[in-house]
Amino acid sequence: MIQRPSGNLLFSVAGARGIVGEGLNVDVVLRLTLAFCANLPGGDIVVGRDTRPSGESLESAVIGAVTASGRGCITLGVATTPTVEMMVEKLGAAGGVIVTASHNPVEWNALKFLDDRGTFISKTLGDAVHDTFVGEAFHFAPATSTGDITRYHQASRDHIDATLALPAVDSDGIRRRGFKVVVDAINGAGSVIAPDMLRELGVDVVAMNCKTDGDFYRDPEPRPAHLGELAERVRNENADVGFALDPDADRLALIDNNGVAISEEYTLALAVDQILAGGTNGPVVVNLSTSALIDWIANRHQTAVVRTPVGEAHVVSAMIRENSPIGGEGNGGVIYPELHPGRDGLLGMALILQLLASRDVTLSDQVGEYPSFHMTKTKLDLGGAFSPERISGLIEGLGPAKIDRQDGIKAIFDDGWFHVRVSNTEGVVRVIAESLSETRTAALQSMAEEVLNNSWGM
Repeated sequence: MIQRPSGNLLFSVAGARGIVGEGLNVDVVLRLTLAFCANLPGGDIVVGRDTRPSGESLESAVIGAVTASGRGCITLGVATTPTVEMMVEKLGAAGGVIVTASHNPVEWNALKFLDDRGTFISKTLGDAVHDTFVGEAFHFAPATSTGDITRYHQASRDHIDATLALPAVDSDGIRRRGFKVVVDAINGAGSVIAPDMLRELGVDVVAMNCKTDGDFYRDPEPRPAHLGELAERVRNENADVGFALDPDADRLALIDNNGVAISEEYTLALAVDQILAGGTNGPVVVNLSTSALIDWIANRHQTAVVRTPVGEAHVVSAMIRENSPIGGEGNGGVIYPELHPGRDGLLGMALILQLLASRDVTLSDQVGEYPSFHMTKTKLDLGGAFSPERISGLIEGLGPAKIDRQDGIKAIFDDGWFHVRVSNTEGVVRVIAESLSETRTAALQSMAEEVLNNSWGM
């Protein structure tokens, strides 16, 4: 459940976000960081950010709060979310703070909080941070005991090296294939590291929007509707694949070799297929809104699927509990614990190139081997009022074969499903539907929206 202690400031399992100058400002960032530091065991804090124009000043506020609390601060500057996550663990820090609003528009920013494993903090710790923030129960070190600031310059190099060292990534095999790739980093945190990693894999890289200037020329969410220019560039360059990142590079979407933007749901599906094909055991963990294509692929590899509430923290927690070899979220987020337990767009690139190289197929041919699931994703503004209990009876009356109430309500029918839930990142209710038929998916979507509209009198 999202908490709204003030204005547009939204708390979720990942941290807190808001519109800069409204719900989020330097003062709020200072207090949020102080609240975070007050609830951690002793140790340094790693800090990184994406390229939003507001990022540098908010990062300075984070650094100031960390050192004012008496802790050392290890700064990475502009760095992808997975890079920061990996550096927390590598550098033995007590936690991390990432200044990024991920896929939100440029007027938003956020703080994502990490524990000493480099994973998003637990709900228990998140609640404690929230309560400390609201109660202003901060700790300040004496003037003579403020923490030191250290700049770590090797983070991107470490991230690339660790990715290419994975047994699941045959760098020589990828190099032999000789891919040509267009990469669109939306001038975000992946603008340098992504092309650099691809070049080390022998890829002929066409870098598109890789300036790190925070000019988000398109909608930051990497979905097919937002990737028309990238698709055109892939066609014009006669490239094998197009890779689109979000501003903090933890999500990845794809353009196939024909210049067709495919659903972001395929990013995780392809990565899961590649890892399970290697004989890896253990269940695949995904969230409730992720495509049923994952179930189809897992079943082909005789592997179970475990579903969680939406949110990386929920998925990672279940992956650790289930000893899952791979999982993630259908929004383009691939999680492979052998590298680190967090969504990673660069990892997604490497695993997908590995799949195409090892099977000697094109991306369009590989996608064509899967059943064609049709998914719709919309969002409704219900004025901040949403209660699953209020619509539970109406949904039960639709006769689903199963209802999952872990996160909002997911109604599962014999021929498809729909899921309604409060967004973790925006003040809206998300409605997602899927089936093997466009007509049936549209009907499921309409069914879900009608329930919501009728219940709230819209």
